[in-house]
Amino acid sequence: NEFDPYYQLSITRHMLDNGLLSPYYPEPWVNMQKWYPNGLDMSTSLPALPMTAAVLYSIASVFGSFDLMTFCAILPAFIAAVSCLILYFVGKDMGGRAVGLLAALFLALAPSFLQRSSLGFFDTEVPGVLGLVSFILLFMRSLDANRSLRTSLLYSLGAGLALAYFISGWGAAYYVIGLSVLFVFVLVLLKRYSQRMLINYSITFGLALMIGTKVPYVGLGYLTSGAVLPVVAVFLVLIVAELLRNNITVKS
Repeated sequence: NEFDPYYQLSITRHMLDNGLLSPYYPEPWVNMQKWYPNGLDMSTSLPALPMTAAVLYSIASVFGSFDLMTFCAILPAFIAAVSCLILYFVGKDMGGRAVGLLAALFLALAPSFLQRSSLGFFDTEVPGVLGLVSFILLFMRSLDANRSLRTSLLYSLGAGLALAYFISGWGAAYYVIGLSVLFVFVLVLLKRYSQRMLINYSITFGLALMIGTKVPYVGLGYLTSGAVLPVVAVFLVLIVAELLRNNITVKS
């Protein structure tokens, strides 16, 4: 329903024909069908959306033939429904089934979300919102002290992968990074710190940033951006909290 979906569609088609990493490796793909006469360097695009579409299209093609444009037009609405379901579990964890249903309803009826998940809106917000709600669910569960350490570590790994998916899919990942870092910092101020928080925080953000910075468009410069530097600052705060909790001397 605008220019961007056709841009994303061309990358998806190229991935299906030449491999998922073909727009980036071994050399950047310059699309000569765009911006005559020099073409357009497609390696400056975020990979999460076209990769997701290419993988799901390959799976769906096992059950029958589909027109790629039709598939990509329907995909935003399908992923939006999945996002609402995930947000239901976020609300359910916090306050029961009623809160979960209300949370999902709020997302389903949000005007901005409806606009960005409508038929044909094949753009970066599609994997972005999915990564956002998935990260919130998994990160909150990883901090739950009532779960076993093994389960908590698995949720941390999942949260790291979800955040990496978000970073590689939508520039708005800055928002949830800042929000989650602020959340952890407030927990420390409220004396809710635990050793598990340090471990889970380290795994989640370490894994997410390690994977996210491998995306050519993101790169290592992402680590020194103003929104990501607080991640390091709060990590140091957590280390100090751990030292104080165990009464470890400065010399030690």
